[in-house]
Amino acid sequence: MKNLIIIISTFFYTGYFPFAPGTFATLCFLPIYYFLVKGLNPVLYLMLTVILYFVGVWSSSYASVIFNKKDPSRVVIDEIVGFLITMLFIPFTLKRMIVGFFIARILDIIKPYPARKLEILRAGNGIMIDDAVSGIYGNILLWLLIFFKVI
Repeated sequence: MKNLIIIISTFFYTGYFPFAPGTFATLCFLPIYYFLVKGLNPVLYLMLTVILYFVGVWSSSYASVIFNKKDPSRVVIDEIVGFLITMLFIPFTLKRMIVGFFIARILDIIKPYPARKLEILRAGNGIMIDDAVSGIYGNILLWLLIFFKVI
């Protein structure tokens, strides 16, 4: 079970990357998103995102014990879910995927209110919720860019 938790929480060990593991993991997820996720029915996409969120809460809760840290940098499943939320219901173009990647990463780093405040929640909830909130902000920002015909 420990190996499964590490595989999930580190997104297939991409969280072990020595520099910016969250960015690296999200970058590694982009081909998966492009080939498998972008074309999903919106309801299935939403279900996948919700399921991954709760799997992330579960796995990162145990990973924080395994790695003996409250929010280990190796745990990157939260960044994957944050990106999925950023892209939720966004009509696909390659440009939007790339812009969404950068928006998701920037918002995860700066953690707009109340994302940073929510990190105080226990274990996996605190690890996952800040990226979910940042993903919501990212989604809104992408929709504004689409509305104003920037992307």
